[in-house]
Order: sequence, then C-alpha cells, then structure tokens
Amino acid sequence: MTGLSFKTLFSSILLGAVLVAATLALCDIVLIGLDLFPPHYDYGEPDLGWAPFAPGKIIRDTCIDNVTGHETTIVKNEMGIRTSVGVNELRLNKARFKIAVVGDSQTELCAPNEETHPGVLEEKMRRWDENTTVLSYGRGRYSPLQAYLLFKKRLKQFNPQVFVMNFYTGNDFYDMLRVDDRPHFVESSSGYEIHRPVWLIYEDPSSEHNSRVLFILRTLLKDAGMYDLYVRLRFLISLAREQDQGLMEVTSYMNDLRQAVEMNVGYPAAFAAQMLNQQIFFYHFPRTQMQSVERVRYLMKLIREENPDVLLVMSPIPSYQLVQQKPVDEAFVHTLSRMPYTYEFGLRQEQELYYDLQRSAGEFDWLFIDNLRPLRNYTGPERLYNHFDYHVTPAASRIIGQNEAEVLLRYLNDGGTFGHKAPLGIARAGT
Repeated sequence: MTGLSFKTLFSSILLGAVLVAATLALCDIVLIGLDLFPPHYDYGEPDLGWAPFAPGKIIRDTCIDNVTGHETTIVKNEMGIRTSVGVNELRLNKARFKIAVVGDSQTELCAPNEETHPGVLEEKMRRWDENTTVLSYGRGRYSPLQAYLLFKKRLKQFNPQVFVMNFYTGNDFYDMLRVDDRPHFVESSSGYEIHRPVWLIYEDPSSEHNSRVLFILRTLLKDAGMYDLYVRLRFLISLAREQDQGLMEVTSYMNDLRQAVEMNVGYPAAFAAQMLNQQIFFYHFPRTQMQSVERVRYLMKLIREENPDVLLVMSPIPSYQLVQQKPVDEAFVHTLSRMPYTYEFGLRQEQELYYDLQRSAGEFDWLFIDNLRPLRNYTGPERLYNHFDYHVTPAASRIIGQNEAEVLLRYLNDGGTFGHKAPLGIARAGT
C-alpha cells in the first residue's frame, strides 16, 4: 500500500469516526433536551454496597426453591427483616428479648422462616423467654464486614441483647479481601479502615448520568464483563506483585477458577462460589490467607469495641466439604480432580480457618458456637447441603439452630460473662 493510499484510507476512517461521534452527540443532546429514554442505572448504596430492599410494610415475599422448583413464602417486616413483628412493636416493646442474626446466602436461604436456622433458634429460645424475637437479616454475597454494617444500619436501633454472626467458612475469608461493589478494609497506620466500594455491577450513587449514549456503551461493557475483568485483573496483578509473583500466577489462578466450573450440577459455578474460589485463591497467593485472618480479627475486635453491652456470638457455618457428609458427590470429586491441589489440602485449609475463628472469639470476648461437630455427627438420611448450589438444607438448619439455642441457653442459665458485666444485665433464667 502506497503512502498516499494509506493516508487516504486513514483520513476516510478518521472522518467517518468524527461523523459518527458527532451524530451520536447530537442525538444525545436532543434526547436529553426532550427528556426521552432516560437512563436507568442500578445505583449502589455507599454504606453497604448494595442494600436489602425495604418495602415499607410487612410483606410476604416469595422465592423459587432451586431443588424442588416450588415457590416459597417468606415473611418480612417493613425493614426487610425476616420477622412478622413490625418496626414499631420492636421499638416500643422493651420486654422483648431480641437476637440479631446476620450472614450471607447460607443465612438468607430460600425456605420458610421457621425452617431456617434463625427460625429454629427463635422457636427453641422461646422456651426460655416466650418474648424472644430473632431479627434475621441474611443477604446473599455479603461479606462479614457488610453484614456488620447492615446490623449497624438496620438492626442496632432495636437494641438487641444478642448479636449472632453466621460466618460461612467456605468463602467469607476470601470475601474479606475482595475489592468490588462492597465496602472493604484497607490497611492504614492504625490497622485498617473501611474503604468505599469500587463500583462494578452497581453505579456510584454520588454521580448522576444523563447521557443516553454513554448509558448504552457502559451497559454493553458491563454485560460483556470487560470493566469487571479490567478491575479484577488490576487487583490481582497488584496483589501478585506484593507477593513477588507475576502475571503467570494470575493467569494460572484464573485458569483454575475456570476449571472449577462443573456442568453436572444445577448451578455450574456452585463449587467455585461456595468453596473452591477461596481455596484456589489462597493456594496461588498463600500470604493472603493470613491477611484475611487479620482482617477478620480486626473486624471482631471492632465489633466488640462498638458493642460493649451486647452478647456477641460467632456461629460459623462450615462448607459442604468441611462437614464431609458421606458419600461425597461424584461431581465434587470430578471437579477437584482438575484442581492443582488435593481434597485433603482444601479440607485442611478450611479447618484451620474455622478454628482460627474459635481462637479469635476467645481473644475478643465472643461466645463461640461450634456447628461443625453436630453437623459431622449427623447420621440421618437427609442431605445437609443441596445438590444444586450447595447451600444448607432445612435438615442442616435444624441442627444449626438447635445447637445455637443450646449453647446460648447454657450460657444464659449459667449467668455467663466474659470477665466483665453481663450484657445489658441479661438475667439468669430457667428453660
């Protein structure tokens, strides 16, 4: 191609691009001026990242059980809390014994309230105090930090005497490191501070966009996952450099994550979402495991400092792999065969993290409830985790909720304290 023809082609392309851009800009100005086709962004919430829906009245929400396909009814009050007790009643009735429960999707669950572990906890605790009300606010994909911020914003105003954190050990440690549409810890001179979300799926609530053209372009990029990929790659590459690793390790991690997708389960990314992503991440970037533990410890210390008169309860929920219900699903065994580590490695890793929580609970004056032991001891015929996306089933919820109630009642009946005054003067009571 001659220099002249190349210049002609380049000029033609440049002119075409200018004309297209000018046309789009003109269309945008006209649409904005006429207020036609306004963009509808899904804005996040600066305090929480994305917030649970608060409908303003007691409702009967519905969800579809992924295993049975049946529609399930869930009762929530005006603030989206899973209880039939209204907000005014919670504020005015001082006689109520209130237990706030937070967690991720292993607490939210698509099941009637009474079949979830917070519902079982409430039923058992009412034998101790018939006015017991459990304020359950599980939220899918929430990190433990988000769950606590949700407690501060939505539940703390009701002055619960007990705060229960359901910490899912299958992925919550990894979630404490994630940089995305959620508030997260960053290191500071004083330890850690809470950093605002990096908006990927949701839109920054502090900005307002009117351009229709940019809305379409941003939507296309988000739907294609390009922006999400860019931010995650930037985070991973920065992390690798901190650990004296390079792009090769980042590529290897992402390839193993791709290999964790198993098409023979209802939700192909189930194993990656529920267990394997955390295992793969800590395998490739081993120093991050301790960094995550340090963040969890800082969070527990922070919660204790901000809630000196509340009984704090750490009630971890172990993953399907850690519980080891037999026989192990063939789909899980097949998926693990594609991983660069063994079944025993992942089991040992999560078990270490589980008992890290127990040690931290003792250090920061939290009551620790060991749900792993009763779940492992179960010998009945029912599955404890479903085969669709490996969330706990009602059978597991019965075990967890009953175990939580037994430990709480033992503590309360013994007038237990952690070496300081009893939370809010919780009195000894009979069952």
